[in-house]
Amino acid sequence: MRLRTTLAALALLALPAAPRAEETPPACESGTALAPGLCLAGTLTGDAMANVSGGIRRGAAAVGQLRLDLTADLGTLAGLDGWRMAASAFAIYGRQPTATRVGSLAPVSNIEALSTVRLFEFWAERSLGEWGSLRFGQLAADAEFAAASGAANLVNGTFGWPVALAGALPSGGPAYPLATPGIRLALGDPEGATGLRLGVFSGDPGGAYGEGTDPQRHNRYGTLFSTRGGAFYLAEAVTGGEAPEGEDAPRPWVLKLGGWYHTGGFDSVRFDDAGLSLADPASSGTPRRFGNNYGGYAVAEATLWRGEEGWVSVFGRAFAQPGDRNAVDLQLDGGLAWRGPFGRGGDTLSLGVSWARIGARSRDFDRDLIAFGTTRPVRSHETVVELNYDAVVIEDRLSLRPLAQLLFNPAAGEPDERRDRTRALPDAVVLGMRAVLTF
Repeated sequence: MRLRTTLAALALLALPAAPRAEETPPACESGTALAPGLCLAGTLTGDAMANVSGGIRRGAAAVGQLRLDLTADLGTLAGLDGWRMAASAFAIYGRQPTATRVGSLAPVSNIEALSTVRLFEFWAERSLGEWGSLRFGQLAADAEFAAASGAANLVNGTFGWPVALAGALPSGGPAYPLATPGIRLALGDPEGATGLRLGVFSGDPGGAYGEGTDPQRHNRYGTLFSTRGGAFYLAEAVTGGEAPEGEDAPRPWVLKLGGWYHTGGFDSVRFDDAGLSLADPASSGTPRRFGNNYGGYAVAEATLWRGEEGWVSVFGRAFAQPGDRNAVDLQLDGGLAWRGPFGRGGDTLSLGVSWARIGARSRDFDRDLIAFGTTRPVRSHETVVELNYDAVVIEDRLSLRPLAQLLFNPAAGEPDERRDRTRALPDAVVLGMRAVLTF
C-alpha cells in the first residue's frame, strides 16, 4: 500500500505543459516510423556458447532473443506536449548456458532467461524541461542505474546488472528479464552532464511465488505487475564532461555515486532466530530475519584517447553491501572498450574483468557445516574475464561478436551436486559467438 501511495503521489506531479508552436515530428532514432511520432524498432540477438573446460559439464548451448521496442511521442500523436510512452517485449528461446553448462554466479550470456514471450517495460514519461523528467509504469532499474557505457558490448551479464545486486534482491531485482511497477525522477541532465536519478520500485518483481519456485515462471509473461515484497529505492548522482557534438563517442569522463535501500525482509546467511548457526543440528532452521537491506556503489569512466576513426575508454565499478544478509558483500569490475581497432571504424574490441567476494558470515557458515560433519569447500570469490570483438558486417544492421570468457572458481566455490557435492566446480573456459541483427 505504501508503494502504491508513493507512485500515485509522484504521478500527480506530471502536469500538462503549456502549448508549444507546431514543430516537425521528430524522426525515429532507430527502427521504422509507423506514423508521425510512432516508432517501432527490433533487435534479434543470438548467442552460441560452448563450455570447453570445467564448470558443470562440457558442451554447447544456444539462446536467442527477439526484442521489440515501441515508442510514442504523445505531443505529435495526441497534442500532449512533453509526454512520451514506450513499451518493450521479448521473445526468448533456447537453453540457458549458465545453468546447464557452467554453474557460475555471473550469467555467461546477458540475454539468457526462461523461454517465453514476455512484456518488459511499459511506461509513460513527462518532460520537466530543464528540470529533468518523470517516468512511471513498469520499469527496469538496469536500463539507467549503475550502468557503465564502456561495458555495453560485454556479453557476460554481471557487467550490466551485477551479481552483487542480482543476488541480494528478491527475484534478482527489477532487471532483465523482470521489470516491475515503479517511478523514476531525473533531475538535471544525468545522461549528458550533471544530475540525479531517484527511483522507487516494487520490491519483488516475481510476486508471491513459493519457496523453490522460479520467479521467472511465476511471472512468466511479464504481466503480473507485482506490488509485493516492500519497496526498493535507488538514488544515483552523476557528473561528467560533455560528449563531443555530432559524434557517436563517450563522454570524456563520468562519475556516478549511488545507493539503494530495500524495505522487505531478508534472512541471515548464518544464524537462526535463536542465535545458533543454521548448520547446527540443534538449530530451529528458521533464519534470523532482517527488516531491510541496503548497499552503495560507484562507477567511473574515462576516455583515454580519441581519434578520427575511434576512441579508447575505460570503466570501473564497485558495489558494497552488508555480509550478514547477502552472500556477496563486495564486487569490483572494470575494463576497456576500443572503438575502431585495426583501422575498422565501426568495430569494437572489449575487455572486462569482474571479481565478486563472498562475505565473512557466509564463509563462516560453510565452516560451521564442515565442523558439523558436512564435507564441502568454503566459498571465497568468483572472477570473470571476458574478451570479445564486435565486427560490423552490415552497417547499422548486422554484427558478429566472437568472445572468450574465463570463469575462475565458478559459483565462488559452491559445489554442484550434479558434478560433485563435496568439491568446488573447476575453472571454466567458455567460447562463444553473438550475432545481432537490428531492423
